[in-house]
Amino acid sequence: MRHKRMAILAAVVLTGVTGCADRPNDLETYYEKTPATTTTPPASAAQPSPAGQAAASSARSVVVDDVVAAVLTKQDLAGEGVHAATTEAENGACFAAVPSGDPRGASWLYSSGSSLKQQVTGYLEQSATDVLGQVQCAGQKLTVPLPAGAEDVRGWCEGTTCTVLLASGHVLSGLQVTASTSTRAADAVKSLAPLAAGKLPSAQR
Repeated sequence: MRHKRMAILAAVVLTGVTGCADRPNDLETYYEKTPATTTTPPASAAQPSPAGQAAASSARSVVVDDVVAAVLTKQDLAGEGVHAATTEAENGACFAAVPSGDPRGASWLYSSGSSLKQQVTGYLEQSATDVLGQVQCAGQKLTVPLPAGAEDVRGWCEGTTCTVLLASGHVLSGLQVTASTSTRAADAVKSLAPLAAGKLPSAQR
């Protein structure tokens, strides 16, 4: 009887060992996976509150509205002798130097063959004057009087293309004219600066 009990106990022990033999990493797997199921997300991963999301969305909406309102229309340019271009004019070096944001704009042609392009960009995290202070365009600086409605203005001419950048609030409005001579381009872009400045956010409020 004693020998029979030992045989049964040995069978139980062997059965237990055999059952683990098919899963040699059970203990390792258990200790590796168990902490993962109990880890709590870090506080920084918390989602913004609904109020914070609504405020951010509202701020973006205001900037977008200001950008759209600053784009010159056909009515605005009725006295300039231009018509809408069928293809968008290429960005000059100065427009290419403007930091990316939320650009809008349009391209126009003069009867003389000169081209006008406007690029209006909105910035949520920076003021337009701060952005304009970072812009460095190639070519010669163009002196442009500060028009009403703008907080800052800068201009450059490179070849026969002249560009004026006007800043106000969170909106940067750029005018680019390419003409047969740099003098014509400069005269045209400077004459348009007050018109563009009048559509900037501060001028509309």
